[in-house]
This record gives sequence, C-alpha cells and structure tokens, in this order.
Amino acid sequence: MSNGIFRFLGEPLIQFLLIGACIYGGYALFAPPEESDLDTTVVVDANRINGFVAQWSSRWNRPPTAEELDGLVNSYVREEILYRQAVAMGLDEDDPVTRRRMAQRLEFLTGDLALLAEPDEAELERYFQDNIDQFRAPDLISFVQVFFDPDARGEATLEDAKQMLAELTTAGVPDPETLQAGDSFMLPNYFNSATELEVRKRLGSGFNQSLNDLEQGVWHGPVLSGFGVHLVYVFERLQAPAPLLADVRPQVVENWQREQVEIFNRKFYESLKERYTVIIEDDGLAPGSVLQTAKQPSTPVGAG
Repeated sequence: MSNGIFRFLGEPLIQFLLIGACIYGGYALFAPPEESDLDTTVVVDANRINGFVAQWSSRWNRPPTAEELDGLVNSYVREEILYRQAVAMGLDEDDPVTRRRMAQRLEFLTGDLALLAEPDEAELERYFQDNIDQFRAPDLISFVQVFFDPDARGEATLEDAKQMLAELTTAGVPDPETLQAGDSFMLPNYFNSATELEVRKRLGSGFNQSLNDLEQGVWHGPVLSGFGVHLVYVFERLQAPAPLLADVRPQVVENWQREQVEIFNRKFYESLKERYTVIIEDDGLAPGSVLQTAKQPSTPVGAG
C-alpha cells in the first residue's frame, strides 16, 4: 500500500500539482486580505493596438492578419495580468533582474522626454565650440613601411633591420625599388593619407603610437608591431581643418541631445532621491570592507 502511494507521489505531474498548491496556499495564507490597490482593469486602447501593428509591420514588412493581431492583443493582456498579480504578490521585491529592467525602463522613458528638447542656435553654437574636437575630421598620414619577419629571420631580425636601415638612409627618399626590401607582408608597404584608426586597426596601437613620434622625411627603425619589425619613412602629416557647424550640424544636435538625456536623468534621479531615506545596515559587513571605507560616518543617506 505504502509503495503505491510513494510511486503515486513520485509522478512528475503530481509533484507539479503539489508545488502549485503550495504556492497558491502560501499566497492565500500570507497575502493581504484585500487587494483594493490592485487595478483589475486592463485597457487595450487604439494607440496600443496601432503600436502592435507598427511593430509587427516593421519586423515582417507586412501588417498582421486579424488572427495575428488577436494573438498580439491576447499576449499583451496575459502578460499585463500576470505582471500585476506578480507585483501584488511581491514577487518583484527581491528580484534583481526585474528591478534592473524596471529602473532602466524608467530611465528610457525620462530620456525620451529629454530628446524632445531642441537647442536654440546660440546654445548649439556654444556647445559646438566647447566640444569642437569631437567633430573634427581625423588627421591623415602618408608613410612607407618595410617589414622584417621574425618567424623567418629568427635572432637575426633586428640586426638585419639595422643593416637595411643604414642602406635606406643612404638611399634617401623611398622609391619603388625600396618597397622590394624586407620580407613579404600581408599589408601594403605604402599607406597614403591613412587615418589613425586605420593604422591602429591594421598595425596595432603600439605601432601607431610610435608612428606619431617619428620625424618626417627620415628613415626610422626598428619600429615594432604585433607582426614583427618595421623600418618607416613618413612622407607627410595632414592636420584636419577646424570643422564648421553647418557641415556637422546633425551630429552636433545628436550629441547635444545625448548629453541632455544624461543631465535630465541625473537631475531626475536626484529629485527622486530627495524623497527617500536610504539606510545602509553595515553591521554584518566584514571590518574594512569596501562599502564601510567608502561610506560616510553617518548611516542614513538622503532626505526623509
């Protein structure tokens, strides 16, 4: 008899029903007797339905059918009901993922409000002048590099490069024959009007940093990169002229609006924070913890 009961209770479906009954029973036992604060009316208005249609059309390049739209509405209603009930049961209180998403969503909403602002001409000009380097076109550099492969030359790589440097220095300005010196390389020998980003992506940040320090019109080396050893001759550097607001206006407006969003969100949070009293209970922290050393002596933070 007892074995039959254990086998019965061991069935997955029975275990699932028992767990569900425990959750329901616990909620019924500990939940507040009344849910007067719970809004039990779910409204799906025309704006939301139009939003469903627009989102579907954007993703699938066609409007939804009546059946598909009905499914979107039913899915929203189901999610809304479950969300409200979960909040009423307090399931969101100790869930870091839920808290983070809701906080981010609030910031997105307030950020959207800030994006509605448009700067006047004087303010935009002032912002542009204060941040003009952000909108300047990249500087350009033209140079030749001769490569020495350490995989092929081994310990003789640096010595071979120094010997070739002496020969190239005597020869002077690079010519097509110069490009035949050194070892074969996957990248070009001649870089014409290259940007710093292009050099950094192709030859690495270390090579680019060394390149910035090289005098024009002289052979230099050895210059190291992640590939190996290089001899370098810089032809010229072209500094980009100062930009004009008219040429970069859309980018300036976008950057200005992004900064306004950050300012708005920061002020919005500070205004909310003033309404709260934050108490950090640090009694259980280990002595000398980061939080204890970073905290002010007074425990309450914020205003009541």
